[in-house]
Amino acid sequence: MALERTNDNGIIKINTAIFTKLILKSVSKMRNKAFLASEKGKLLGGLDKKISHSELLSHINLKNEEETYCIEFYIITEFGTSIKEITGGILDYLEEELKIMFPKNNLRLTLKVVGVKSKKIAERDITFNRYYEAK
Repeated sequence: MALERTNDNGIIKINTAIFTKLILKSVSKMRNKAFLASEKGKLLGGLDKKISHSELLSHINLKNEEETYCIEFYIITEFGTSIKEITGGILDYLEEELKIMFPKNNLRLTLKVVGVKSKKIAERDITFNRYYEAK
């Protein structure tokens, strides 16, 4: 699957693996305080927490809307951590990397916290949005 854009030179295809790699790296920077999840709050990667790009791709929403790349994904946070700090760190990293890669494109990042993990996963429904407008 690839995102497509059309400009004066023709159709540009962007491999979605770029986005999955960035999301995996941004969450891994949180050092086991955030875990990727499905929309319904299931931890991705099974017991060993290894997540493939194709597994993650099936649980994120990537769209190209009117010159804006829209990325939506889901996490579960570790009990006792600051949700604001964790989500801020993830979104800051993604925004900086995507601004470098796509300086002429607008970005809309949506990060949804679908649970908090302790002995069990307690459901949550918290949405964080980040919008970047290209200059």
